Amino acid sequence: MKKTDGHKKAAIEEIVRLLLKEQNPTKQKLHAIKIALSKKYGIAPLKNTEILPALPPNSKKLRALLKLRPMRTISGVTPVAVMSPPASCPHGVCLYCTRGENAAQSYTGFEPASLRAKQNSFDPYSQVEARLRQYHEMGHVTDKCELILMGGTFIAQKPETVKKFVKRCYDAFNGKLSKTLEASKKLNELSKNRVIGMTFETRPDYARQKHIDLMHSCGATRVELGVQALSDRVYGIVNRGHTIDDVVEATRICKDNALKVCYHIMPGLFSTPKEDIGYFKTIFTDSRFQPDMLKIYPTLVLKGTGLYELWKKGKYIPYDTETAAEVLAEATKYIPEYVRVMRIQRDIPANLIEAGVKKGNLREIVDAKLKTKGLRCRCIRCREIGLKGKKINFKNVILKKIEYNASEGKEIFLQFIEPKEDILIGFARLRFPGNGKNCRKEITPKTALIRELHVYGSEMGITENWKLISGSSPIDFETRGSKLKTGNRVTAQHKGFGKRLLEAAERIAGKAGMKKLTVISGVGAREYYRKLGYADDGVYVSKKIGFF
Repeated sequence: MKKTDGHKKAAIEEIVRLLLKEQNPTKQKLHAIKIALSKKYGIAPLKNTEILPALPPNSKKLRALLKLRPMRTISGVTPVAVMSPPASCPHGVCLYCTRGENAAQSYTGFEPASLRAKQNSFDPYSQVEARLRQYHEMGHVTDKCELILMGGTFIAQKPETVKKFVKRCYDAFNGKLSKTLEASKKLNELSKNRVIGMTFETRPDYARQKHIDLMHSCGATRVELGVQALSDRVYGIVNRGHTIDDVVEATRICKDNALKVCYHIMPGLFSTPKEDIGYFKTIFTDSRFQPDMLKIYPTLVLKGTGLYELWKKGKYIPYDTETAAEVLAEATKYIPEYVRVMRIQRDIPANLIEAGVKKGNLREIVDAKLKTKGLRCRCIRCREIGLKGKKINFKNVILKKIEYNASEGKEIFLQFIEPKEDILIGFARLRFPGNGKNCRKEITPKTALIRELHVYGSEMGITENWKLISGSSPIDFETRGSKLKTGNRVTAQHKGFGKRLLEAAERIAGKAGMKKLTVISGVGAREYYRKLGYADDGVYVSKKIGFF
C-alpha cells in the first residue's frame, strides 16, 4: 500500500468520527473538516464518494448530506436510461434527425446515456449495472427505479429482440440471470432494485395495439410519443411519415391501456412563434390530445442532417435562445397543473449545435421571463414537494380533484396539495375509458383505470417505514402535527398518501358505477398494491369495487 493510501484511509476514518459527533452537520462544516484533514494528512481533499462507503448504514442524515446530485432522485424514483444498439427507424430518416457514429437513430452519440451505452458495448445488463453503481457511489438509494428504454424506434424491432433486451435489464436490476423474461420480472417484484416504472420511446404510428401489447409484456407503464408538431404540413416537409390522426389514435390507445403519455414537442420546426404557441393551446384544449407529460426540445441544427443543408443555404432559420424562451413563456399559460414538463432542451453538447439554442439553462431563462410577467409555471414538476424544499404542516393538506375530457374518455386528476405554498405532495390519474373501446380483455366497460400513482420527495428505501397518516376518510382527513422534513431530505414517501389516493379513486369510481379498478403497475410495485387488496390481473393489478 502506498503511503498516501494509508493516509487517505486514516483521514476517511477520522472524518466519519467527526461527522458522527456533529449534532447539526452542514455542508459548510463538512467542507471545513475536509480541508483541515487534507492539510493534516498531506492529501488532496476527500471526495464525498470516498467518504460515503465508510458511513454506518443507519446514518441517514449524513448520507443525505454527502449525496451527490440529489436532483436525480428528488421526485422519488431513480431513473435508469438504457440505450438500444444502433438501428434505423422503419420509415427512414426525418429531415432534422441526426445519427452519430455508433449511435442509435436520433442520437448524436455524445449524450450521457449514449456515452454510457458505448462504454458498455450497448449491452443492457452492463448499462444498468454501471448506472446503479454510479448512483450508489453518489449516495443514492436504488430501491425504486424507472427503466427508460431509448434509441430510435426500438419497439419496431422483432418482438424477441425487444424481450431479450428488456430481460437483460431486469437481470441486472436483480443481480441474477433468469431463464425467461417472465422469470426475471417475477424475481424483480421483491428485488433490492425494483423496476416500478418502464418507459418506451416510440413514434405515433408505432403505438398501435400490437406494439402496446409488446410493451405490456415487458412491464411498460409510460409511452413517450415523438409528436414534434401538430401539423401535417410540417410532417410532410420533414419526412415524418405519420399524420395528426396517428397522434390522436396513439394517444387514445395508450390511455385506454392505462399507460401514461408523454409528448415530445419541437418548437421552431418550420413554424412561427404564433403557430407554436397555438400548438400548445390546441394540445391542452382539444380533448383528442391532452398528454400527461411534455418534453420540449426546440429544434436544433446539427451536422449531417437534411436540416443542416437547408440552414447552410439560408432556407431554414431556427429559434435563437431569446425567441425560444419567449415562445415557451407564452405557451406556459396553456399548460395545466395536471401536466408535468419533464424536460426543456435535449442533452446535446453545445459544440455539436450549429444553430439554435446553445445555452444549457433554457428552463431557468423561461422561468426568469415568466417572473418578469408576474407569472410562473404551475406544472407538476414546478410544484412537487422535493423541489420546493419547505417544511409542511400536514394540517393544511387538502385533496383536490380536477376533471377533464380526454381521448374519448374522462380523466380525474386527484392531488394532495398544501394550498398556501402551492406544494404538490402526491397524485393519482383516474380514467374512465369511453365509447366501449376496450383494448385488452382485462378492461371491461365497467373498469376504471389508475394510469399513475405518484408520491413525491427524495427517494426513500422500501424498508424505511414511516408512520402512516391518521384520518377519517380519503378526502376528509387530518394529521397529528407531523412535520415533513427529515435531515435535509424533504419527502412525503411512506406516509400513507398513496393509500389514501387509491381509496379516493375507489370511492369515485364506485359512485360512478364502475365494478373494477385496474392499475398499471410496474413489476416492482406490484407487491405494494397486493398489500392494499389488489390482485394480479393479466398485465395489471385490479380490485373489485362497488357503490360506497
